[in-house]
Amino acid sequence: MTEPDGDILLVADDGVAAELAEACPQRTFARRDDPYDALEELARGSYDAVLLAEGYPDPGGFARAVRRLGRPTRAFLLCSPAGEADLRGAGAEEFDDYFIHPPSPEDLERIFGAPTAAAPEAGAGAPAGGQPAAMTAAEVAAAVEAACSLEGLCEHLAGLVRRWTGLQARWAEAADPSETGEPLLLLDADPPRVLLADGSPELPPAAREKLASLQVLLGPLAGQVRRTEALHRLAITDHLTGAYNRRYFYHLTDQLLERARRERFRVTLLLYDIDDFKRYNDAYGHAAGDEILRETVQLMNRVTRTHDVVARIGGDEFAVLFWDAEPRRRPDSEHPQAALDVAGRFLDALKRHEFGSLGPEARGVLTISGGLATYPWDGQTCRDLLRHADRGLRQAKQSGKSTIRLVGGEPLGQ
Repeated sequence: MTEPDGDILLVADDGVAAELAEACPQRTFARRDDPYDALEELARGSYDAVLLAEGYPDPGGFARAVRRLGRPTRAFLLCSPAGEADLRGAGAEEFDDYFIHPPSPEDLERIFGAPTAAAPEAGAGAPAGGQPAAMTAAEVAAAVEAACSLEGLCEHLAGLVRRWTGLQARWAEAADPSETGEPLLLLDADPPRVLLADGSPELPPAAREKLASLQVLLGPLAGQVRRTEALHRLAITDHLTGAYNRRYFYHLTDQLLERARRERFRVTLLLYDIDDFKRYNDAYGHAAGDEILRETVQLMNRVTRTHDVVARIGGDEFAVLFWDAEPRRRPDSEHPQAALDVAGRFLDALKRHEFGSLGPEARGVLTISGGLATYPWDGQTCRDLLRHADRGLRQAKQSGKSTIRLVGGEPLGQ
């Protein structure tokens, strides 16, 4: 675990940070501009509390994410006097408490008067009970650092075993009866994995001691991997629908377009929204509207390929990224047409799907309108493609809705 650069983690701008530091000089504050960066910092360091200033989207989701990290960190919401009336329904109930900024002396005593130092968790640093005697501090630190992903941890552990024993070992699923060999390490992953060496090699006592000490460390390391991966999922997905969020979609699309420039393949972006979505919210309530959004994402995931990317851009607006993971099967096959085929399957799925939250209107009434734009002809960046796809979406709306338009092409649907 890295040492935090303060007692309190503050998610706010420089002005709020300066006012709090002046009002509470006995405390030290670390500041992050972005809630996702703050969650990553909380996963690495130990803080007494995290404070989120008003103005950030989905504060309730942030507080829930803090709790899922499994830290004893308290979470507080900061708001202006004018903003206090808007706290109800904004997620304030997910926090330990809130206070008005700038804080009163009573607020400071209530929140900071009796700080609780968070003890490091076993698994975030050396395991409970102290460092294994047969491993050096540098080896333990390197293993902890490698536990940012399961594959990275497995690769690091195999390298350690090679260095200690001289054996070429491989990872296999622990429950696979076809795998044979000398079990060296057992990792509690999903599914559990075992590090195997061919045959039954004779290992010197020092190597056996090293392996035993490493096995003691594997439980906490596996726990750290699970927390890190859960944090990553929280950071990149939309909390309501499970689709990727807007921030990650922009990042992923620009990365993919850079690869497309190097490898010369096409990328098509579909931008769509639900026709007259406000009518469903007004008629059936927001809970029904949320369920429609979730089911729409599930339908799109069913008709897209495993490598295509589905994201919620905002409200009832979604984006889907289609790209050529493999070479064309035929020389005359066209990537935009393949994207249109998928979009057509999605339109058909909407017509057949029964939206249970809509009662008698459950089947065949919900429609979408969308626009398709293709790299490199319609844009060189994610924002360029979104702008051109939005033009197609507006044309689809103007032509009667329930259709998807390829920029410069014929409509699909209706």
